Amino acid sequence: MTVQSEGMDDVQRKVVAMYERHPFPAYTDKFRKASEEMFLKMRLLGVKEEEYTRKKILDCGCGTGEFTCWYASRGNDVTAIDLSGPSIEQAREYAAKYGLDDKIEFRQHSVLEMDLPEDSFDLVYSYGVLHHTPDPYRGFQNMVRVCKPGGIVIVSVYNLYSRLVLREKQRLINALAGDDIEKRMKWGRRLFPITSRKLKLRAHDDSDAILYDQFAIPHESLHTVGEILGWYEANGLAYLGAFGPLRIRDHLYAASLPEFERLETTFDGYPLARVASGSLRRLSRWLGFRPENHVTFPRPSTLSRGLVQAAWCLMGLRFSCFSIAGRKIR
Repeated sequence: MTVQSEGMDDVQRKVVAMYERHPFPAYTDKFRKASEEMFLKMRLLGVKEEEYTRKKILDCGCGTGEFTCWYASRGNDVTAIDLSGPSIEQAREYAAKYGLDDKIEFRQHSVLEMDLPEDSFDLVYSYGVLHHTPDPYRGFQNMVRVCKPGGIVIVSVYNLYSRLVLREKQRLINALAGDDIEKRMKWGRRLFPITSRKLKLRAHDDSDAILYDQFAIPHESLHTVGEILGWYEANGLAYLGAFGPLRIRDHLYAASLPEFERLETTFDGYPLARVASGSLRRLSRWLGFRPENHVTFPRPSTLSRGLVQAAWCLMGLRFSCFSIAGRKIR
């Protein structure tokens, strides 16, 4: 979804203003949050450990820096950009706390207007950012431009189907609160206490930062797996993998991995997701899946990704965002 050009600056300004007042993520322990899923995520994205260790990496939309610092802790030199000054300041403080500030260069900059040189990074990623920009495809193209040939691009965006229920909640909230983000958050917390509790449990955060991000955000776009796969193909990127996996077989493989147990800690407040994960582990063992060091994931068929996205809908907001990785081949 692209906003008409005359409204792009206004959309970007409103989004940045909200995150400057309420920096996000506000996790108490950012390393815990990142480590719960990153090792499993990289395996399922088809990215080998040596491809995200001691490399030159670009973080497009670093927020308060939890993923920035995770990558820096792997010995990478990370350039991290974000438009929110307060978020960058929190990220800087967090990096300094763990002695990672010498591995990270922070820039207050937009993914839509990057002045970085072409073919300059080994890995370029954006986690949960492009869907808050007025032109996510343009941001994606910029990411591809600065990635080296043979390098990797990873994008995480909101899933259309998993957020349909939340979208209706947002419409009700917006009708009651208008453009006032403080009122939006308060109405969201008042009308949907169960959703609010689940969001906070998932974030391991008692503040209301996650509620602003979900209920009060001035702009977000929703995307399908097929759409994002089309972006990769149109821009010369070969599919590597996805998180969550886009084939049932790949879900069973994921459940066989030791890293899967870390992911299950993120299912607090999502009982159906916890039941499903336990069932996957048992089925994976019964079918004899083994945690191989590295596997190649074929591009999913239309049927496979349709079945998986349908399953994500049942899990609600826990699977509202999906990631896809691709290797730049031209």
